[in-house]
Amino acid sequence: MGLVCQGGEERTEELLSNKRSKQIESLINKERRCTESKVKLLLLGTGDSGKSTFLKQMKIIHKDGFSTSEVKKFTEVLQQNCLSSMQTILQCETVKISNQKKEAKETILKAGIDDLPRVTNEIKMLWQEKSIKEAFDKRCELHLNIPSSSDYYFENVERFVHENFQPMSEDIFRAKLKTTGITEVVFQFHDIEFTLVDVGGQRSERRKWLHCFDSVTCVIFLAALDEYDMTLEEDISTNRLEESLRLFKEITSSKCFKNSSSWILFLNKVDLFKSKIKKIPLNKIFPDFPEENATNVDEGVKYIEQRYQSNFEGERLYPFVTCAIDTANCKNVFSVVQDTVITNALKDAGF
Repeated sequence: MGLVCQGGEERTEELLSNKRSKQIESLINKERRCTESKVKLLLLGTGDSGKSTFLKQMKIIHKDGFSTSEVKKFTEVLQQNCLSSMQTILQCETVKISNQKKEAKETILKAGIDDLPRVTNEIKMLWQEKSIKEAFDKRCELHLNIPSSSDYYFENVERFVHENFQPMSEDIFRAKLKTTGITEVVFQFHDIEFTLVDVGGQRSERRKWLHCFDSVTCVIFLAALDEYDMTLEEDISTNRLEESLRLFKEITSSKCFKNSSSWILFLNKVDLFKSKIKKIPLNKIFPDFPEENATNVDEGVKYIEQRYQSNFEGERLYPFVTCAIDTANCKNVFSVVQDTVITNALKDAGF
């Protein structure tokens, strides 16, 4: 008799389990239908954290890439990045150019963007100068406002000025153009329409963020790992990492996001962090970081992540170490976002 009862109980539990599974499946399907055309993903972070690069990845992965006019614009941006970066380095007082190359220096300093094709050889030649390479490596210490990809520009300048040049994805990801205003990209992914919103990260641009806060499903905050020794372009007395941490705490505690319980933190530019920490130990900037781990990449990342965790004022945080120029890495994020949306729906429903 006991066996019969036991079998009955097991059968009852099985039925309840099946019923629960169907309820969950039904809820997931309902949530997917409800969120279709309503999922809004907001990219936030300080300037130069990689938001625009991530947005470019999404256009390439989930849309048809870039239009002819956009590609032409990237060509112009890359050319301008190359010329202005070299001019900025040449104006640095620590850069010493040999007498036989001073003419090349003056030619570049006087050049406009239309002159780039005729000064290409001069740029290539001066890039081999020891003092210029040293200035590039110490650009943060010297407060040189040039992109971290400047070495890439100098090494590819001949391609950039070729009459048949068509920027590749790798070129586009490195084209540096300061984001002003608000940029949106809309695309379909797994039957859900995503609206991805990117806004400028400089202090002067942040007042525009308020217009983007409505109906946000999830927020991705990008923080550049390699900026631990850098200062703000608009305020050289402020460390970029400290500014990012302050902004992160301010945003995650904001009442504007009281309905956005999920946050994704991208600890971005890990590729640059790996090379920098070997040259500039983390404890040189943050004395509380253990000296024995000063050049350890994993321990360095862990330390920075913990600092963001301690400044987090939201409900749930999902941190990831990323490289915005890594297409595979950027593809994975939307699997995470989709899981986050469903998980929150289940939690809110009491499952």
